[in-house]
Amino acid sequence: TDKHGSTEDTPQDHQTNPKHPCYIASDPTNKKPSQTINMTDEQTTTNPITSTTNTNQDEELIQRKQTETQLQNIQNEIRDTQPLTSELLPLSSLTASFQREEEEEKTSSSSFKEESQTLESKYKYLRKVRGDGNCYYRAFLYAVCENVLLLLGSSKDGGEVELNRLIELAKNSIDLVTQRGYDRSTIEMFYEELVDLFTSLSSSSSSNDTSSQQQQQQLTQSTLHTTLNEENAMSDYCTWYLRLLTACHLKSDPDRFIHFLDVEDCPGGAIGMDVPTFCSREVEPMGRECSMVQVLALAEVMGVRVVIEYMDGRGGGGGGLVCHEFGPEDAKMKIFLLYRPGHYDILYK
Repeated sequence: TDKHGSTEDTPQDHQTNPKHPCYIASDPTNKKPSQTINMTDEQTTTNPITSTTNTNQDEELIQRKQTETQLQNIQNEIRDTQPLTSELLPLSSLTASFQREEEEEKTSSSSFKEESQTLESKYKYLRKVRGDGNCYYRAFLYAVCENVLLLLGSSKDGGEVELNRLIELAKNSIDLVTQRGYDRSTIEMFYEELVDLFTSLSSSSSSNDTSSQQQQQQLTQSTLHTTLNEENAMSDYCTWYLRLLTACHLKSDPDRFIHFLDVEDCPGGAIGMDVPTFCSREVEPMGRECSMVQVLALAEVMGVRVVIEYMDGRGGGGGGLVCHEFGPEDAKMKIFLLYRPGHYDILYK
């Protein structure tokens, strides 16, 4: 895990990944009960090659179990110390954390501190997202829902139109997913969670009293925060379904997206890997970090403009921050995210 709390799991498909909502428990050793054969002393012999092989297999099994235990301990610590999404924090708190690290000489944080100070000139607040490998999808989900509430609560027109667009997109997505070969009965529960989440955002105040509108909006935002911080509930289900929509969009135009795959997108190397294989290894399983091609695909399929500020330690010394935008240029909704190596958080102006 890095200093931001990100973890990276080994590639597993969605039926054997213990972090995935569709995980199916199985015997990790997959060994059949041994058979007992009675042999006389004259028949009993020891094959040194077989003995060495068995010893190596036992050592590998022990090492694998130790690794699994260590990973589980890391995941437990992350879950116990990091909420799925934090409360709203002043951006100055990020600069202060880099200052403390520099004073304690834990890391070389001077460049990050300079970048954070530059970020303060553009943004006011930060919402941290749990570093469990799902941070981009979770940040995207939270930011989209929160922006819908802000649009509904503002005096500007378009909030209801944008919400209705998202609801219809979610409802129609089941056809997109099944056309790409996914079993409807398997994914229907996750699909319904996303539809229910978007539909639940439609409770805006009809009163003309501004204070009444603000009070009801605040209550709704509070409810949203509580809902999306429940463990093993709507946030996880919707996060996985967003992964599925991302995979479907990538598979819809493999000739285009194959050129976005590179070694950095896949720890095992993406040379010779096709889009479906990439999706099964890197997109569909929960806990896999999000690469730029996934950022692009999700922004496009959801019709949302995603602005990402890159804080990677290279913008110090007056170099400034690098900013990239993804998704439709004419999108009515724009969300702002902060990228630090292996991790995403939400930014607010």
